[in-house]
This record gives sequence, structure tokens and C-alpha cells, in this order.
Amino acid sequence: MRRGVLTLLVCAVPFVAQAAEGGAKAGIDSGNRKFEEAVARGDAAAIAKLYAEDAEILPPGSPPKKGRDAIQKEFAGLVGAFKKITLKTREIHPMGNLALEVGSWKLEDASGKGPEGKYMVLWKKNGSTWQLYRDMWSENAPPPPPAPAATTPPASAPVPGK
Repeated sequence: MRRGVLTLLVCAVPFVAQAAEGGAKAGIDSGNRKFEEAVARGDAAAIAKLYAEDAEILPPGSPPKKGRDAIQKEFAGLVGAFKKITLKTREIHPMGNLALEVGSWKLEDASGKGPEGKYMVLWKKNGSTWQLYRDMWSENAPPPPPAPAATTPPASAPVPGK
């Protein structure tokens, strides 16, 4: 009898854990594989469809972009320049219909070279599908150096208004 109960507990724990997290890990893993496949096909429209209709992306060095049309336009340049993206999830924190994913990415062009970085995505469950809802990423490379400071005009230059 004890052995049967122990076997039942060992087998049931993974199912209980998955139910408690609402299938977030499986849904996020599936969404990430679809994202990678869309990049490989050069399909910005397919990438945009992985996002919720009211999604917003927060790309580095650029204002936020809201909605699928804006997201598709943002990714159109990426899929033209790069042939592969690898997404690696480090952490998932389920919160009911939302889940926070923390991970890393690597882009590759035709020669296999490209930037690497990290991301945080807030996923939103829509029916049985997990969709990207808020997406923020950055490169691991340091930012470019600041522009040189403006120089003061020579003493002989006329001063406006005088």
C-alpha cells in the first residue's frame, strides 16, 4: 500500500506543478520556438502574430512600439539582416494569466556572426495560448561612446543678439 501511494505522489507532483503554473513553461517554450522559426523564414508577420493584439515592445535606443502592425515593422529589419535567433529561457515566474520570462538571445547573420543580449518578456495567456505581451531586450555589448561635447565658439566669433 505504501509503495502505491509513493508511486502516485511521485507521478502526480509534475502534473500538479504544471497545473499550478497554468502551462506557462510549455506555452513559452512553444512561443519561443515559433519565434525562432519565423526569424529563420524571414517572416516578420509571423513574429507579430505571436504577440497579443495590445502588446508593446520596448526596443533599445527607440521609443516603445504598440500593436502588431508596429511590432511587425520593427522586426522587418531584423529578419532581413539576420538568419537565425536562439532564445534561451533562464527563469519563468508564473502569475496567473501572466508569466515573466527572463532569458538570453543570440542573433546570427549568414556568416554565423551577430550580437548577443538578454531580455525580459511578460507573457499573457489568451485562451489556451501564451502570447508575448510586453517585451524588452538589450545587447550585451557596451553602449556606443557619447558624442563629443560641443565646443565653445572662438572669442572672435560674433555673439548672437549683440
